[in-house]
Amino acid sequence: MNLRDNSLELLQKLITQKFLVKEGRYPIKEKRYTECLKNPERTDKDKDEWFIYVPSFFNDCLDIAKTDRVVPDEKTQKKRPEKKTKKVWTQGSRFAFHRGCTLYDTPKAYHRWGDAINEINYCISIHSGTIAKPAMDKDERKSGKVVFSILSPSSRTMSLKEIGTYTLKQDEFISFLIKGNPEIISK
Repeated sequence: MNLRDNSLELLQKLITQKFLVKEGRYPIKEKRYTECLKNPERTDKDKDEWFIYVPSFFNDCLDIAKTDRVVPDEKTQKKRPEKKTKKVWTQGSRFAFHRGCTLYDTPKAYHRWGDAINEINYCISIHSGTIAKPAMDKDERKSGKVVFSILSPSSRTMSLKEIGTYTLKQDEFISFLIKGNPEIISK
């Protein structure tokens, strides 16, 4: 299984919180995973299997954050009674892409524009967004929304031209960043 498939599988886990039938509610606390959708400390030199390159400065938008976790005793691998904690990268489902976020399909887009424009196939420019929230207690998941444009380089100028404007739920938008969508891109 490749990184793209792993990311899509984790995304599915993140957005489907199990309803506790006996209690008639969702869990009170959101489950945060120590597995992340992408490498939270990635550099532009890392191999990227996603359709759109998402640099580390978008970790907040993907709900990737350092969280305190209890660490096991190194000798016994059991959690210590004094509950010693350590900050580790965790993944949640409060996706929050918003107005002003701009993403490209290549890490080379974040270099000098004269060189970058020759490497870019697609640019995502977000016009607005509402946050996605996990299912908790009596409330179902709120998927949020992202309104964005896809742009591609103009063959005659050193600029980008708009292909189209689209609206997706935050969850669908994350999936789009991971695997793309031929129906949207072909327009």
